[in-house]
Amino acid sequence: MTIKYNICEKRHEKKMTQKQLAMRAGISTAMVSFIENDKRQPTFLVIASIAKALNVKLDELVEIKDNKI
Repeated sequence: MTIKYNICEKRHEKKMTQKQLAMRAGISTAMVSFIENDKRQPTFLVIASIAKALNVKLDELVEIKDNKI
């Protein structure tokens, strides 16, 4: 699953609007919309702010795959 899907899913689980999430994360409502509609890729700091606003661990939003070198 993608970051956009995970953010949207967690936001719905918490029964939050995009505006509420944006306010808690300190970002614009437009940014939340852009992320959820795959029009922008959030920076690490934005993802961390969203995770904190949703009260979830960062790895619940970001899919981490084992990459062998």
